[in-house]
Amino acid sequence: MRPHRLIQGQKGFTLIELVLVITILGIGVSAIMMYFVQGVGTSSQSQQRTVAATLAQALMEEIISKCWDETSTTVSPCLGTVTPSTIGTDGGESRQLYDDVDDFNGMNNSPPRDSQGASMTAYSGYSQQATVCYVDSSALNTCKGSGVSDYKKIVVDIVYGGGEKAELVTAVANY
Repeated sequence: MRPHRLIQGQKGFTLIELVLVITILGIGVSAIMMYFVQGVGTSSQSQQRTVAATLAQALMEEIISKCWDETSTTVSPCLGTVTPSTIGTDGGESRQLYDDVDDFNGMNNSPPRDSQGASMTAYSGYSQQATVCYVDSSALNTCKGSGVSDYKKIVVDIVYGGGEKAELVTAVANY
């Protein structure tokens, strides 16, 4: 057999041209793939933030569904004479028996617990914390050092991912 020769006017690629094209494509594709890898990492962080915000909202809703204080009637809508009292649980209450917002003060659970006190093991990388304190109407962000008032500040924190935090803050009034 005789080797093929190019007929005048025919064009083709040389081996060097093919190697250069493959090298350039390899560099370009690897650069594009880096963006996909970064996107996957960002997606995971977004999911953690969403879960933390959902857990925070659920705990805040549970807290504000309770009466303002122990001296309220325990039947919704929590009417009756209300006298501000000491912040914290009343007489050894457990989570499923919490009946007023300040019972949640000092709560710190890892993993989070549901309204019945059961551990939510599916969220083992998260912890839930709650703080309740009296505040003055003119300074709703500042806890009173001592004394009572007709306003309570509630802070709910969900900590996740090595120190990241989702925080919700609200104030409730004795009215």
